[in-house]
Amino acid sequence: MLTAISLFLKRNKMELDEIKFYFNKCADDIDRTNMYMLRRTCMWTAIVYVGMLVFAMTIVPRFRMGVGHFLFIPLIIAYFFVNLYTRTHELLPTSVCNFACLFYYFNIGISLILMELSAEAFQPSRWFPLFLITFPILFIDRQYRYVAEETVMLFIYYVVTFFFKEPSYFYRDVYTVLAAYVISLIVSRVVLGTRAKQGLSMVELRRFSKMDKLTQVYNKGALLSEMQDYLTRRRDGAPCTMCMMDVDNFKQVNDSLGHEGGDLLLEQIGQLLIANFRPSDIVGRFGGDEFVVFMPNMRDPNLVDLRCRTLQMLLSDYYIGNTEPFTLSIGTIVDEGNHSQEELFGIADDALYESKMKGKNCCTSWVAHDQMSFDKPVLVFVTTLGEEKARLLPQEEKDRFQIYATQSEDEALLYVSQYRDNIGLIVAELNEETKSGELVIRYTKTRDRFSNIPILAVVRNEEVEKIARSLGADDVLVTSAPGEAFKDSITELSGK
Repeated sequence: MLTAISLFLKRNKMELDEIKFYFNKCADDIDRTNMYMLRRTCMWTAIVYVGMLVFAMTIVPRFRMGVGHFLFIPLIIAYFFVNLYTRTHELLPTSVCNFACLFYYFNIGISLILMELSAEAFQPSRWFPLFLITFPILFIDRQYRYVAEETVMLFIYYVVTFFFKEPSYFYRDVYTVLAAYVISLIVSRVVLGTRAKQGLSMVELRRFSKMDKLTQVYNKGALLSEMQDYLTRRRDGAPCTMCMMDVDNFKQVNDSLGHEGGDLLLEQIGQLLIANFRPSDIVGRFGGDEFVVFMPNMRDPNLVDLRCRTLQMLLSDYYIGNTEPFTLSIGTIVDEGNHSQEELFGIADDALYESKMKGKNCCTSWVAHDQMSFDKPVLVFVTTLGEEKARLLPQEEKDRFQIYATQSEDEALLYVSQYRDNIGLIVAELNEETKSGELVIRYTKTRDRFSNIPILAVVRNEEVEKIARSLGADDVLVTSAPGEAFKDSITELSGK
């Protein structure tokens, strides 16, 4: 006996936990179901009400309409417009859905109480007990709310009928309605348990359909959908981060280890991504050997960089017969400027391309701020000359262009990535000692979507001039050239 009780309590606790998880996991589905059931209930209530009213007036002797009958009419009309609104608008917040269903339930209950009192004051209660049992079948709510809602209705019914019904009918109704109340709570518990199992099964089925079968992360379609859902709902100024990752030399992995080895590597990357990032992060396989991690509400580039480098380190320890460690190139973008999904993918892909250019196992992290608007073309000036840079650009150029000067090649490339349609010219100063400026020229001229941006290289001697021309600079000038030469070159390259 004790074993049976213990087993029952254990199963009951498991089911309660399952119901709790169901409400947390399936809130949107519950709201949709409740609003659908509200529409259907309103429709059928109106149809049955009119039909029963006509039938009663025709068949039932001495039938008369009471206050409860008349209360039904404005309620049905009001909820007709409520339902019309919900059919043509997005899903309402959970609190609004709950209030709409509860308010309808409460008013129907009051109407039935008044209807029975006015028409059948000397008859046992018929409709109200059925009403109590029906509510938990129609609408989904938490168990304690069912108890609270039904208890309130029970209390109202007893108070009202105590003053208007004969004692013999009142005490009979006490038993009948109390029995209906107990049955309704049992029904609510059974129905909730069944709905929880069905709802969570559907969640699992949908989750499985969104998964990439090999890596167990989101497939491309689900990844894009989850990202867009967050971007649509996020508050103005809320940060987010996106990481694009690409396996270095994946073709060689397939060639040397076979496709089974390549699949094992991709499967391992999926497991590392799930383990290394937050449960709230959206992890997906974008295609082939390319992965994406989208991190809502993440604004710390140092933390993102740490996670990416940890991932690279863990992957390098993975061994399946390979002669060289497996490596990842990663491009990350911390967005603080409400960029669209398309813009995020474009900037992150540009950051990934920079990592590829720097060599294997590199991580490039950019921070993108609000988009700016320009009333004239932008001239990006990459230089290490500090204050001396001003003398290289005559005042006329500052009047013709919006000047963006930086000593960082990373900042320059991020700027070009964000505003490529506004870039009229790049002026890059090459330093033979630090190699500064080379990456900007090489990157821009080998990246298809930037290759049409003209580049003027500024060098200190002829030896560096050869390097600039080999990199693909459209024109090269030495720093000692007169200002008129700079003006002519900029005019020719930019067409301004």
